[in-house]
Amino acid sequence: MNEIGLAIDLGSATTSIHKVGSGLIVSDESRVTVMTKNNKMTLVESGKGVEKYLKTPSQGYQTINTVDGGVITNDKAAVCMLKDYISRCLPGNTLIKPKIKALVLVGQGVGLSEKRDIEKVLRKAGASEVIVLESPVAIAGALGYGRGHFIVDIGSSKTEIAIVGADGIATGCSVDIGGDKLTKAIADYMVKSMSSTVPFSLAEKIKRELGSMYDNNNMSMRVNVRKVGIAKTQSEVITSKEILGVIEPYIADLVNIIYNMSFQIPEDLSTDIVGEGIVLCGGGAKLAGLDEYISKFMKMKAKVVDDPATIVSRGGMHFLETNTDFAKILNVINYK
Repeated sequence: MNEIGLAIDLGSATTSIHKVGSGLIVSDESRVTVMTKNNKMTLVESGKGVEKYLKTPSQGYQTINTVDGGVITNDKAAVCMLKDYISRCLPGNTLIKPKIKALVLVGQGVGLSEKRDIEKVLRKAGASEVIVLESPVAIAGALGYGRGHFIVDIGSSKTEIAIVGADGIATGCSVDIGGDKLTKAIADYMVKSMSSTVPFSLAEKIKRELGSMYDNNNMSMRVNVRKVGIAKTQSEVITSKEILGVIEPYIADLVNIIYNMSFQIPEDLSTDIVGEGIVLCGGGAKLAGLDEYISKFMKMKAKVVDDPATIVSRGGMHFLETNTDFAKILNVINYK
């Protein structure tokens, strides 16, 4: 029987799957629209396709975010989603389905029971073999496993900060600061400053277009908002300086944690890390000027990796493709 290897990054916002020999196959939202009847859940739509069901709700349909903080929120919904995403990775012209080896990447804060839940869900979704690995180790695989790396992976719900070497994570933490917290802060700011309510999607758009750590950024945009207590929408202008004032306290908190982590770099990894600098990845790393902001505070180079949103699954694929490094991480997992 043929075997395919899949590296799966279960993110709160996006699930990415790299397939050995093919590269990135899936990068889609971690949510589904389902219908439940007689305690049986049936998939209606997954990923970005659920948006049309949110705009025109239908009776009996339910849209579920399957992952939150790296933890599966609804087992049945997650199985529906992963069955669909895994099916996209399978060859379409074979009578016998191949054996699926899945390397699933999770955050450092995910506990043993949650890891077991993820394993069960993947097996129900069709995986024959499931290995759970912490995401900073996978990122180190993409960067060059065996060297020292100082990794900051900014996701939608959490940020993973870790010092990684040949023996896995030397020290690290999972912080409850991510892109969604910044988006919510922007929405809350508009309620307070403009007496306006905005949907999360609009606050996210404002963050993407105006979010910047440059204090000389003079961009602005006009948005239609609904004033509290008024039925009609009204036009308001919001500036990048306002957004900087909203998000900077959260970024400052994050940088302080990074700074404290720098004092825990093992001596045998310090030369590698000083040479490479701080590696920024995850969707939140795309925030304009963040690398320069961190570099200035830390007095140490910080750089954003290429394709930061999918580096976790890309790094996982490295281990599936490289027998020597794969054996090393299996030893690390078994040792823990």
